[in-house]
Amino acid sequence: MKLSCTQENLAAALSQVAPIATKGGTLPILQNILLEAQEGMLKISATNLEIGVTAHVRGKIEAQGTFTVNGRLFFEYVNLLSNDTVTLNLSENNLEVRAKTQTTKIAGQAAEEFPVIPSIEAKEQYVLEASVFREALSQVLFSVSVSDARPELSGVYLAFKENTATLVGTDSYRLAERSLTLTSEVKEENKVIVPLRTMQELGRILSQTEGDISISISENQILFSVGEIELISRLITGTFPDYHEIIPKSSKTKVVLDKDPLIRAIKSASLFCRQGLNHVNFQFSSDKILVSASASQVGENMVEVPAKIEGADCDIVFDFRYILDGLSAITGSEIAIRLDGSSSPGVFALKDNSSYLYLVMPIKQ
Repeated sequence: MKLSCTQENLAAALSQVAPIATKGGTLPILQNILLEAQEGMLKISATNLEIGVTAHVRGKIEAQGTFTVNGRLFFEYVNLLSNDTVTLNLSENNLEVRAKTQTTKIAGQAAEEFPVIPSIEAKEQYVLEASVFREALSQVLFSVSVSDARPELSGVYLAFKENTATLVGTDSYRLAERSLTLTSEVKEENKVIVPLRTMQELGRILSQTEGDISISISENQILFSVGEIELISRLITGTFPDYHEIIPKSSKTKVVLDKDPLIRAIKSASLFCRQGLNHVNFQFSSDKILVSASASQVGENMVEVPAKIEGADCDIVFDFRYILDGLSAITGSEIAIRLDGSSSPGVFALKDNSSYLYLVMPIKQ
């Protein structure tokens, strides 16, 4: 194996792939990345047996071949090189790296020991704008359960229907749903559950890339492709709950207000919550919301927030952390809140926009 490419392109590809190799695992080889010199292209891959990430770097290939080296070491070393041409040459069990005045040998292992990263044969590709998909991920990931007690809740529900892609995350205490418009009509409807860790890695990759993202799904795997990067992952088996059943069909109280004053009021009240509890009381009446909390050892706090309120008065208690998470995820300043009583979930959304919905279960007193 012998090739040359630019330091900038090599470092960019390694920044996408190497973090997977540093996650550890039961096999020492998983700390390595796989280098494959092909015709006109260097292919760099890493896997933790659940997720596989591959990047392609254009370069001058003088001799094809394969080899594996420690991903973190190779990435950090390449980052220290000057922005110039880098030459990689396989010499016995070492990868020789040359760049201007530097020559380094990195010990590695034969590629035959590296796990095979599967490929996908999908009937259909779903295409979206990468920046929009990244935003959608940021709006639902925090709601996904971090516990494996219910595996079907430990991932993002991803559904494709007509010309829409829907992402949903829930931990049974709160739920976030974001709908996106696809670039083309869906030929075959599909719904899967993608592990939280996969979506977190995808969000990291999308933060460094532009263009469109295409999604392909097989029976038990999913492939995300954006630019020269591919991420493949297993899917979670199981049935995602019919979350539409818990979204209130009606609302006795409708509220419209500016988001920022409400956030400040909640943060203020949160300082006076009882130790170990995160209960904040919300009183909706007339043209204001009273946000309050009290604790005998600390004191009490009440903040009045102006709002436009239609319908019945409502007194409800929420976990303030959940409310702040949802408000932070809503892009825009003016929000709408729908309530159907003190024992029903509260629904938060951007005013006059149905693409994002955030639901929080109340705390029963």
